[in-house]
Amino acid sequence: MTTRRDFLKAGIAASSLAALPADAIADPQIPGLTRRPRLAVLLTTYFAGSHGECYCTKLVEGKQFDDHYEAPLCDVVAIHLMEVDKNDVGVALAKRHNIPMYSTIAQALCCGGDTLAVDGVVLIGEHGTYPLNAKGQQLYPRREMFDQITSVFRQSGRVVPVFNDKHMSWNWNWAKYMWKTIQQMKIPWMAGSSLPYAKFEPLVPLPHGEKLDHVVAVGYGGLESYGFHCLETGQRIAECRAGGETGVKSVQVLSGAEVWAAQEAGRWPKDIAEAALRSCKKPTGKWSDYTRDVFAFDISYLDGQRMTVLMPNGYCQEFAFGYRKSGTNEIVAASYFLDPLPRLKHFSATVRALEQMYVTGKPSFPGERTYLTTGILAYGVDSHFNGGKLIQTRDMAIKYQPTPTPPEWVEVMK
Repeated sequence: MTTRRDFLKAGIAASSLAALPADAIADPQIPGLTRRPRLAVLLTTYFAGSHGECYCTKLVEGKQFDDHYEAPLCDVVAIHLMEVDKNDVGVALAKRHNIPMYSTIAQALCCGGDTLAVDGVVLIGEHGTYPLNAKGQQLYPRREMFDQITSVFRQSGRVVPVFNDKHMSWNWNWAKYMWKTIQQMKIPWMAGSSLPYAKFEPLVPLPHGEKLDHVVAVGYGGLESYGFHCLETGQRIAECRAGGETGVKSVQVLSGAEVWAAQEAGRWPKDIAEAALRSCKKPTGKWSDYTRDVFAFDISYLDGQRMTVLMPNGYCQEFAFGYRKSGTNEIVAASYFLDPLPRLKHFSATVRALEQMYVTGKPSFPGERTYLTTGILAYGVDSHFNGGKLIQTRDMAIKYQPTPTPPEWVEVMK
């Protein structure tokens, strides 16, 4: 009997053979695959519960789902670690699996040699002792790390797929430069949050090709650090609308009590927002009771679509979404299951998507999504810093078509 894992492996094998040179031993997990991709993982720091553990550990030791385990499809052959935290787990992992650690990004990508020696790069510029600017943005060196990666690509005369964890940069101008470089060099590239790949309950359909009344996403946390996850939660729904993504026209961030006042005044559909809020599994009290560190991104798209992203800190520590198809009364809402430490299983589907990119040489999902959410986040931070000012986003006509999630990737609740 063919299982969904067999189907996934067969699908990867069919598309991968032309993408990779056949100069290594066969992989019994994927019939016909004769080359396991070699990866370099670049991290700012790597401690228990960090994004290093969410991604690198799974790439090295495998992915856990609710009902099964999947062994790695790639080989991590080089690690570059910028800071060794007092609770570091990366050094021990590298030693346990005999993975060389290199002192520079260039050395890691070249495996100590003079030219690019890996088939893929994983950039995890999250966590570490990096300062905050006046706007509250943490100055992670993702652009700086990206520049060093592309420098090796240029010197070597070839490129390989790259994954950028979370948003591209705290600096929108830098992100635009990065995207232009990605396009010019034709780098297979993915980025973003784990939320678009995580599972939600109820297992409602995504609205592919449907006209949408309004999209509401719910999340929590800091405006920049977790606001990004909230935006990707909502964008995974909004991008599915009829015609695909067209880009963003304006962004405004409301704060505190004005969030609930705007909701009562009908600035966004209250019934959709309440359905999304009610879908959270472990709420605390009534959402309108909380005004401290409460935010709302109010987003208008170039095609007239609207999305509201609510961050009711105090009410919940969950992610959810709600939407209504135009011309109907039915509201669709669901919230995500995020697995706690130590296994963080909800990252497994993201790692699976990354492995497919490294095996096939082609992004599994459009990088434009994170290019767009990077811009929304940057403008949202600017709006908040300027007292909730509405900002017209004249450089965000970012168009793309979403990739439907293959059914064999969906881990349904048992």
